[in-house]
Amino acid sequence: MTKACILAPFVIFCVYYLYHSSHRRLDRLFTRKRDPPEMNENDKRMELTEHLSELRTRLMRCMLYLIAGSILGYVYFGVIFDFLEKPLTKELNHLNQVRAERIVKNPNKSTNDTFILPTPLKPGESVTVDKVNELISTLDWLHKHPGSVNQAGQVFNSITGPFLVKLKLGIIVGFILVTPLLVWEAAMFVTPALTPTEKKPLRFLIPLSVSLLVFGIIIAYITLFFARGWFTSFLDDFSQTTLLQNPEEYVMFVFAMMASFGIAFQLPVVLMGGAYLNLITAKGLIKNWRWGIVIAALGALFVPSNDIPSMVLIAVPLLILYFGSIVLVKMVEMGREREKRKSAPK
Repeated sequence: MTKACILAPFVIFCVYYLYHSSHRRLDRLFTRKRDPPEMNENDKRMELTEHLSELRTRLMRCMLYLIAGSILGYVYFGVIFDFLEKPLTKELNHLNQVRAERIVKNPNKSTNDTFILPTPLKPGESVTVDKVNELISTLDWLHKHPGSVNQAGQVFNSITGPFLVKLKLGIIVGFILVTPLLVWEAAMFVTPALTPTEKKPLRFLIPLSVSLLVFGIIIAYITLFFARGWFTSFLDDFSQTTLLQNPEEYVMFVFAMMASFGIAFQLPVVLMGGAYLNLITAKGLIKNWRWGIVIAALGALFVPSNDIPSMVLIAVPLLILYFGSIVLVKMVEMGREREKRKSAPK
């Protein structure tokens, strides 16, 4: 309830400002003529001033979107961070469990001490003297061997660390949340200068781009569960060490992974855009299919984690997207041929 009370006035202000500043521009957009009469120098100067004023207004709205999204991400930091750290938490718990079981099965032979793990009480079982002695023996062993159980976990190395993590996470999440609004503002500013033919590809490319971006982020998140296990497996080579992960570095690593997968999955959008510009053909993609393998290899090479599971999980989808793009490019060519037949004189 407190969070809602804090956000409600700001959201109401943003909605009011958006409506008040955009409804007249929307009317002007739909009533705008494609072939205006010739203008003198003063009219041209006024037209340029109007464009700059519109650009300034849209940039101000984009800043408001970013501020609102950042506040939202900052307020709901706990929920977002818990979701992002699930792969790390799962691996840390597994690592601590494995190391504890290893100590139980391999007692210290030099001192003949054995780590006795007390058995839990069964339902209805009362505490006995033997149970108390087991617990005392365990505590005594841990007191004599304080460094024997190396617990992996998360740690900050500076006093400003917690605040910076919360601030960075809020800004990044806010940017992701308002990305559709930012794209909408850019489209509303640019599309009036485009012809109907030039606008037509955007109706398909923009939804496709957003869908592939979301798909790439989902694959990146799933990849983290495999990547964490692959990295922590190398701790076995350092028996006297443990893992103390900095949350700030982990959060930035997660977003780097999501960004790299999201950008890499834009391959069909790039190829279709080239087809609309008559730069790429379906026959050319089939003939140069080896370039698809090169693109997949480069995508795997530049993945931030540089681990084998992540490389495989980005290379295989890139190959599928490359060959799937051939079908999309062919559809673009077929649509262009239909337009030519319709416009051809009978």
